[in-house]
Amino acid sequence: MNFDRNLVLVLIFSLISVVAGVAFYRLTMEQPEFISARTNVDATPYRSTDPLKPTIPDFKNIVLNDLEMSPRHLSEWKNPVLIVNFWAPWCPPCLREIPALVELQQTYQQQIQLIGLSFDTQQNVAAFSEKSPINYPLLLVQKESTMINSYFSNNTRALPFTAILNEQREIIFSHNGEITKEMLETQIKALL
Repeated sequence: MNFDRNLVLVLIFSLISVVAGVAFYRLTMEQPEFISARTNVDATPYRSTDPLKPTIPDFKNIVLNDLEMSPRHLSEWKNPVLIVNFWAPWCPPCLREIPALVELQQTYQQQIQLIGLSFDTQQNVAAFSEKSPINYPLLLVQKESTMINSYFSNNTRALPFTAILNEQREIIFSHNGEITKEMLETQIKALL
């Protein structure tokens, strides 16, 4: 009788371990399902038949939601230099960058436009922005994560990530990891 009870306990423990392992894999290896940033459009407009080579739109066709869930085209900002910063409220190095980014947007407001692309939910980003003043637009990257990372050549898919685009909207500089005000200023001054 003891033998059967031990066998049942081992089987139950094994089953729980397998279920926990599958759940852990699904949570860590798959992208979360978020609301599409585009409205009245197919929820997967950038799907490719090859998952390693996503279809990438022209810059003027990239549309992401702002915090009010209104679609915004990246091309609507016309300043000569566009700085795109990938971040999330849960990312400590991202949060350390924000004061420098706010200062740069203030200092060079006629020459540059910073845009924060947040890889988190609307609720989390809105809650963060209520507590921390940010003087540049925040857009939500949700189902478009693969397309956005590919477009800006963030091959590691790491946060933070920063790209600088010139007036023709060509990427002339990109940086994985935390970036400093001095690094950005060097690039900005070279373009102005």
